Amino acid sequence: MDDSEEAWIAYPETPISETLSFFPHLYSFGLKFNSRGASWADLPDDMRAAFERVFRMESVKEVELEFFSGFPVPLLMSLTRLKYLALSNVDLDLDLDTEVEVRGARSGGLPLCEVALEGLYLRYLSPHIIETLTKTLSSTNGPSKLRELALTPSFDWSFDEAVVELIAACGSHLTSFAWLPIVNFREYHFRTTTEYITTNKYLYLNISAAASLGPITIAHLHHLRSLYLVIDFQELPFHDTLSLLLQISTRTKPNIIEKITFECHCIAFPYAATPRDTAKILTEIWKPLDAALCATRSESEHGLEPIFGNLKEVEIVLAASTVMPQEIDMFMVAKEELLPVVKARGVVVTVRVDEADEKRLLDRLREM
Repeated sequence: MDDSEEAWIAYPETPISETLSFFPHLYSFGLKFNSRGASWADLPDDMRAAFERVFRMESVKEVELEFFSGFPVPLLMSLTRLKYLALSNVDLDLDLDTEVEVRGARSGGLPLCEVALEGLYLRYLSPHIIETLTKTLSSTNGPSKLRELALTPSFDWSFDEAVVELIAACGSHLTSFAWLPIVNFREYHFRTTTEYITTNKYLYLNISAAASLGPITIAHLHHLRSLYLVIDFQELPFHDTLSLLLQISTRTKPNIIEKITFECHCIAFPYAATPRDTAKILTEIWKPLDAALCATRSESEHGLEPIFGNLKEVEIVLAASTVMPQEIDMFMVAKEELLPVVKARGVVVTVRVDEADEKRLLDRLREM
């Protein structure tokens, strides 16, 4: 919330504690401050109590928190009873008392609490909060209920390492994975067609792990049925995408992925490009991805078998927030030239435009 909203939320004539009491059947709750953030300890007592009551409500199944510091460890642990939890720029209360609780969480000494979390979005978090979530989620008896995991990397190795531990401890039954790096749109001029196509003509099997992925791997997630990947055409596109597909391709156990969504940002075409030029550019730029999705491996009993043999749909999403209207029009005219080999296999390729300026974190989880 901005400064005016902060004044409203603390206004004594309309306290938030009373306002929230008007929603006895609340299902989804989001609390987002501006980038300066807010400290839990600095909130008025009645406001903290009101938020805690919301978090405990049986009807509440989805919570989104953004730009929060000093969040209490026990309260974070209690949120694992939800269906969906989305956290962005949130850190824990690390005073002397709660540091003991954090160390207890890391060592596995957690109090018993209900764990039912199915979807989790981690965006720009400290390792402390990820480690606490990992220990809480893995403390329950029986297999993990976590099915959907979305990540926005912070390019901090401590974040990556904490996520690796989370996936190893709680990711055995994940069915959906989303890689959602932040896209910072900037005005730029399209490089010459020759330069752009040349930089994208690299061999799929020679792709090394991208720096932004760090040590994160999804190779051992054998229950994945869907992938959701962000592609930024301001950078070398498909690098992270091909790296993730390679992780899946190189394992011996066949994958069961049925749908892959590519959310595309900052697409641009050369000035005055004709529809024929646009079609050629799309075919060339997307060729490595076409080859990756149609790659085969040798099976002793059945000969060559497609690695993504269960793939049924490829969805391409054009983000209107970063792709200009004229570029969208050109893309839509030439979209039939996309992924010809994938289409020849009978996979449905769809293209749609996303008009949302900024998506809520919970919306991201719902789309997976």
